[in-house]
Amino acid sequence: MNNEQFKAPQHELNIISSLLRDNFTQNQLVDWNRAEPQYWLRPEHFQTTWLGDAYAALLSGGIGDIKQRLQAYPGADPAQATADAVTTRMMTLYRQRAAAGDARAQWAVDQAYYTHSEFWAGLHGAIRQMAQPTWPANTQDARHEAYVTVRAAQHPSTTENVPFELSRPRGYDNDARTRELAVIGAILNDPARVQQFEYTPQSPDASPYWLQPQDFGDPVTAEIWDALVTGPDPAIALPAATDRKLTPQQRAAAMIEHITARLIYNDYHRSTGDPAAQARLDGNVNQQIGTYLAHASAPNFSPNPDNAARYAVTFILEPSIPAAVEDLAGQVRDYGLSDASLGQVGLELSTTEYSLDQLAERLDAAPRTLAGYAAAEQTAKPAPEPSEGQPAYTSVPIERQVLISLMQNPNQLHQGGPTRSLAEQDFTQPEHRYLFKAFQSLPPDAAQDPWLVNNQAQQLARFDGAPRLDFRELDNIALEARTRPVGPADQGAGHLITMTVRRTARDASTAIQAAARETLDPRVLIDQSRQQFQQATREALRYHEQSVPEPTPYGTQQAPVA
Repeated sequence: MNNEQFKAPQHELNIISSLLRDNFTQNQLVDWNRAEPQYWLRPEHFQTTWLGDAYAALLSGGIGDIKQRLQAYPGADPAQATADAVTTRMMTLYRQRAAAGDARAQWAVDQAYYTHSEFWAGLHGAIRQMAQPTWPANTQDARHEAYVTVRAAQHPSTTENVPFELSRPRGYDNDARTRELAVIGAILNDPARVQQFEYTPQSPDASPYWLQPQDFGDPVTAEIWDALVTGPDPAIALPAATDRKLTPQQRAAAMIEHITARLIYNDYHRSTGDPAAQARLDGNVNQQIGTYLAHASAPNFSPNPDNAARYAVTFILEPSIPAAVEDLAGQVRDYGLSDASLGQVGLELSTTEYSLDQLAERLDAAPRTLAGYAAAEQTAKPAPEPSEGQPAYTSVPIERQVLISLMQNPNQLHQGGPTRSLAEQDFTQPEHRYLFKAFQSLPPDAAQDPWLVNNQAQQLARFDGAPRLDFRELDNIALEARTRPVGPADQGAGHLITMTVRRTARDASTAIQAAARETLDPRVLIDQSRQQFQQATREALRYHEQSVPEPTPYGTQQAPVA
């Protein structure tokens, strides 16, 4: 949900407003379970830059400044005094950043020297308005607004006015939902069972739980698990969750109240972009979910709640892996076929490969009951040929032109540029592939001799066990090299490399998606997918443009509209 007046997400505005109006709000944003408590909502989580700056200013002394200003001027308008204190603190923050070389901060500092600065006037007016007691946000629920802000930064949705998405729905039935609720209910019944889901990931930024929201088949249970265990400010961290003075039912009730409030806020902030969310709010569905959770938290909801981790890996994590791998394969296809530079494509493919490694790490940490039972014959199958009408990502004329250029000047293989990065897989026709291998294996003077080159290509094919090459294609290329001058090979070579990247990404994606639809062991599927991903990544990184876009200068900065 966006606020059209301020051109910012409503949940971000509500957090700042709550901090401005109640200095105790900041306590909701602290992770008190750490040895050194720290804020789990950080300035970089804000999508709106000036709101992130305001948040940083408030936490770095601005909240204390407000209190001092109100005490020093008891008769002043509280909202006006609050805006004065915060903008002064923001100026201090901008000056510190400008001194460190931040161009945007320097621009903001420079604006203060204008008599009528639109930026600072708008900033002051916006903060004054958010500091009004009539601002429509409950300060006691700032933690839920902050949760939406964090998840919107980490899992942004592609749907307008929908802040975040933790998972996508997949094939689902009542039995699957019951088993998911059994896992959630086991934690509600005894939060100590969450230890069954803990592990130590290799990345310090990764979640310490091997079961993640995206593993759930229903987006609702995914959000419940995140509100209960994996997300920022989880229900299991509430003091009431571990208060032994309370009964198990009372502890579960406190956690369920936290979860349902979170679900309500999630739906509120996506209601303008998701009709289903609005329908849930209108029908009080989230309150009904609370009733189901109370039922699931009973010790007899499942045969044995102490088997929660085994239920999770058997009925949630393992069944989710084919869909997760298919999603990653789709990303490989999208990245590989994009118009981005090959360096950017390689970076994106590396990120996808990292996601697959994290999935494997989580699966290995789970108590699998079928680990090691993969059938030996479960091997990866090659990608099927592209169907009629789909691009083949090949260009035989360009292959021929590059080979003619190389025969005229074989030294191009040892110079900089795309030509030096050519490889045999860039040539899709056998004759072209072995001609290129012949150029590579012969000295430059011999590589210009058609008799030696053609013989070398035939011999290399014979050594590899390949069928005999068509001598007519070899002779035609040699003839054109003697009679038709062509330019340098770089442009054609770059095109061939790009086609190889797209062809490899397409084939990898197709092979992985086909494997994901078969009954493979999840670990085997991950290993096969990794091989395909690695091949696509290697092709993209083999050669890429060494160009980096210039950073966008901070010429202007939009002022908040008060």
